[in-house]
Amino acid sequence: MRYRPSGVEALSATPADGWSVAVEQPGGPLVVNFRNAEGRLSRLEATWSNGPTARVIEK
Repeated sequence: MRYRPSGVEALSATPADGWSVAVEQPGGPLVVNFRNAEGRLSRLEATWSNGPTARVIEK
């Protein structure tokens, strides 16, 4: 990803074997969801808020 004060841009997202990837940018944070066939989720939420921020959620 690329962070800029105007927002965050996805550059690439390559999932590991057995995982899929979906990139979303619903007008707010950049969201990258990695999922496997068993339903496990690894989610990255990236924003620019007075500097770069990121949060990872594992389910």
